[in-house]
Amino acid sequence: MEQTSLSPRFRGQMLNKVYRIWLFRRLLPVFLAEVAVLTGLLYGVARLVFVRRVIENGLNVFSQNPSGVVSFLIAAFGHAPAPTKLVVIGVVVLAALLIRLITQGLLRFILVRENYFGRADHA
Repeated sequence: MEQTSLSPRFRGQMLNKVYRIWLFRRLLPVFLAEVAVLTGLLYGVARLVFVRRVIENGLNVFSQNPSGVVSFLIAAFGHAPAPTKLVVIGVVVLAALLIRLITQGLLRFILVRENYFGRADHA
């Protein structure tokens, strides 16, 4: 069987495409699952909290005393019922995980696109 050698440039392009497909297939299910759970939690927050009223009160506090917004948010969270606290904590944690997943995916995509790993092998 005759084996043909591929040029390093073509091989690198193929590896980049394969890695992009692998990255997309790996990140997409996790991303969709996190978006679905985050959507459910946001729906729960909307059912438990009158968000418009919280925003109005926050803006009123901000217009009167901008440094008092943090204490307002802490007091609002402290006086909220336990289910509301749990849902809000869930939303914050999932939003942080989602942001981390997106930034990691973008960083990996940029590194592959710029052929960072190929250059590191030759250095």
